[in-house]
Amino acid sequence: MKRFFLFVAFVLIFIALGLSDNSLLHLSNRYPDMNVVFYTKHKTSLDSINDGIYNQISCKARDAKKIKSMLKDISGMSISFQGGLDDINYILDYFDVKVILQKTNNDILYIYGYSKLILTPSVLVDNNYINIQLALNNQIVTAGLPIILGSY
Repeated sequence: MKRFFLFVAFVLIFIALGLSDNSLLHLSNRYPDMNVVFYTKHKTSLDSINDGIYNQISCKARDAKKIKSMLKDISGMSISFQGGLDDINYILDYFDVKVILQKTNNDILYIYGYSKLILTPSVLVDNNYINIQLALNNQIVTAGLPIILGSY
């Protein structure tokens, strides 16, 4: 009976660890100067900009976890930092992203992908589910969940 309970406990721990959300905030250790933007449709007492659809709350990486805990119903988030193609590849590897679409337009690289490690609800784009988008524009890397909702 002890073995059974140990087995069940092990399985539950394994499941819990497998379902942990690897949000973009996990990248703050590697990119401590990254900018973070949360998008919510709820009014907030925090400084925000309303773009007609979302209230955008911007902060630095060091404050992001605290800000995130104060928000309701986050519809999306994005990060941006100075970087390059190596950083794009790092993020793709870190989140084990399956690249769905990659294109370049006006010297901006766009990548749309899906990761099982990201629990953000995905969106349907050209009959494919997407839950992460990356862009590289003039040495600025931007990543968004489920897509980049702001500028890049």
